[in-house]
Amino acid sequence: MHTQVIIIGAGPTGLMAACQLARFNVEFIIIDTKPAPTHESRAMLVTARSMEIYQQMGLADTVLQQGQVIGKFAIYMNGREKATLETTNAGNGLTDFPNLQAFEQFKNEELLYEELKATGRDVLWRTSLVSFEQHDDHVVASLYDKSDPFSKISIKASYLLACDGSSSLVRQQLELNFEGGTYQNKFFVADVKLSWLQPANKLIASLSRVNFCAFFPMYGNGNYRILGTLPEGFEGKENVSFDDLKDVITANIKLPLNVEKLNWFSVYKLHHRCVNRFRINRCFLLGDAAHIHSPAGGQGMNTGLQDAHNLAWKLALVLQGVADDKLINTYHDERYPFAQWLMKFTDKIFAFMTSCNWFLYQLRTYVMPNILRLVLSTQWISKRIFRILSQIWYSYRKSRLSLQFIKQKLKFSAGDRCPYVMTAIDGKLQSIYHLLMEPKFHLLCIGSIGYDSLIPVHLINYIKVVNLPLNESWQKLGVQSGLYLLIRPDNYIGLLSDEISPGLISGYFDTFKGN
Repeated sequence: MHTQVIIIGAGPTGLMAACQLARFNVEFIIIDTKPAPTHESRAMLVTARSMEIYQQMGLADTVLQQGQVIGKFAIYMNGREKATLETTNAGNGLTDFPNLQAFEQFKNEELLYEELKATGRDVLWRTSLVSFEQHDDHVVASLYDKSDPFSKISIKASYLLACDGSSSLVRQQLELNFEGGTYQNKFFVADVKLSWLQPANKLIASLSRVNFCAFFPMYGNGNYRILGTLPEGFEGKENVSFDDLKDVITANIKLPLNVEKLNWFSVYKLHHRCVNRFRINRCFLLGDAAHIHSPAGGQGMNTGLQDAHNLAWKLALVLQGVADDKLINTYHDERYPFAQWLMKFTDKIFAFMTSCNWFLYQLRTYVMPNILRLVLSTQWISKRIFRILSQIWYSYRKSRLSLQFIKQKLKFSAGDRCPYVMTAIDGKLQSIYHLLMEPKFHLLCIGSIGYDSLIPVHLINYIKVVNLPLNESWQKLGVQSGLYLLIRPDNYIGLLSDEISPGLISGYFDTFKGN
């Protein structure tokens, strides 16, 4: 079998990679050892940045319809609400998706799988990787089909994507160190149907000296994810059941509740680890295969989705001959620093929330609530918190793909996510993200008319010209005269310039070539 890309693993990251490659008409084969998408909820939150990816794919409305908006985030101690953040529309003016959105992992997988099948492609289920070999211009993967143990499958491809999770066989065969550590506490997670007096859209984190519990609202009346740390008394105990923990949960939250049904339960160790190279020759590591961390902040699955979004368009340009192979080195350059930051960020939050240290407990109990009340009541701080948790803050300013030639004093730079600006589209005021739906670059011409003749002939199929008025929204961002933004297919600013010409555009694409 021959293809351009082989994807190992059909979880959210692998399915996103497949859907993105399909948008760019790249040939691929995707395999997974499972018989079908997972039915376990696992990851819970979809960030605004991931929602923008779904919007680009035409899938955001489905997530909004089938997910649960979280309207409040509250800190509880000893059964009392100590601090609350109103999260409804917390990101207004920053994104089309201003809320915290619960949309479980299995729903993400189902959504992406249906989208994949709509393109006429499918996953090779019950198929596992045995080994692979890398060559100068291709990689060969040997597969095992569980439904036909006597068959041998060999696939030749230009590139291999490891989306096979935290136990990645690809990472093991590449002999990469998965540097980091394991948290001392064990962690439990339970999906339940419960009845209590709390609002259905309220996320609660309950802190105590002995353990931590959180209650995430899920789609459907009374459906919740309960997660937390096991108290020291459970250390060394095997086969811990949910019944063993009912008293622990009620003692922690100190609120009357009744668990009517248990849908899923698991106890496991948490790790924080990351490889130091996301690309090894013709192999790439994405998602949990490259980095794992605590679930604090709901960042994990989303980071994998964005890994795939970052890499897919670069692979497409290389495979279609528009760019040299070295373009895809920027996948590591752009995503590795974020993974490193994320591991440290979630580690600090998780350690503070779960530590049994006397000093940290006193800080959590008596100091933090007062600080949180002050912080969460300050609008600009709450907006900043939303920007971080929603992942819309992250920038590729240091990337060699981010170039700018400007004299205007702007509030954004090349490498930033495309500015969130409202404009009239088909007679309706909408964000310009509705104009960035096609799988290609977009040349935004602000306050100046750009013509298709600006686009070099060899790039006509890869760049769409969009003319936009210089309105008040742009002026608030520092735009005072004509401005040109070349927006990458993943909606980050690649080129920013006061003037534009075919030569400048060609010169930008020349950065995709050579060292």
